[in-house]
Amino acid sequence: MGRTIPSFRIATVMEEEEWKLFRKYLRNKNEKKLFTHMFLIANLYNSACSNAVNPIRIHPIMMSIILHHYKMLKEQTSSFVGFYNPSKDNDNDDDHIYDYNNNHSTILKQEIDKWYNFSFVLRKKNRILFEEMLQSSYKYSSSIDVKGKENSTESLFMTLIFEQYKKIIFNSNHNQHQQHQQQLFK
Repeated sequence: MGRTIPSFRIATVMEEEEWKLFRKYLRNKNEKKLFTHMFLIANLYNSACSNAVNPIRIHPIMMSIILHHYKMLKEQTSSFVGFYNPSKDNDNDDDHIYDYNNNHSTILKQEIDKWYNFSFVLRKKNRILFEEMLQSSYKYSSSIDVKGKENSTESLFMTLIFEQYKKIIFNSNHNQHQQHQQQLFK
C-alpha cells in the first residue's frame, strides 16, 4: 500500500516547521512576524500549489510569494504613471519581453511549462498576471540557459525576483525625484 500524500495546506505547515530555526534567528519580533505573514501567503494559493505537483514543497510556496508580491507591485503602482515598464528598459536595444512561442530557450520553456498546472487553477485575473510575470523572464533566457537545466527553477525564481527588484528601485527613484521636484517648487 502506498502512503497518503498530505494536502498542500498540511505540506505548507510541514515546510513552515522546517523554516522555524531560520525564523528564530531573525533580528526582532517584527521581522519574525513579517516572515510568518509572508509564509502564509502560500495559503492564498493552496489550490495552485497543490496542482503544481512539485515534489519540492518550497518551490510552489516561493512561487506563490513571488506572484503575490508581483500582484502587490502592480496594484500599488497601477495609478502611478511612472510605473516601471520592462519593455522601455534602455539598457539594451534587444531588451524586450520575448513571445513565448518565438523564444529558442528550451530550458526556460520547459521550466515555464512545469508551472502550467499551478496557473491552471488560478482565477482569471491572477492567471493573466502569472502568465505576464512568467513572460518577463524570457528576456533573461540566456542567463537561465547558462545556469543549466538542473538549476532552472531557481534561475526562474531569480529572474522574477530581479524583475520585481528593478521595479521597486525604479519606482523608489521616481518617487524621490518627484519629492525633490516638489521641494524645488515650494
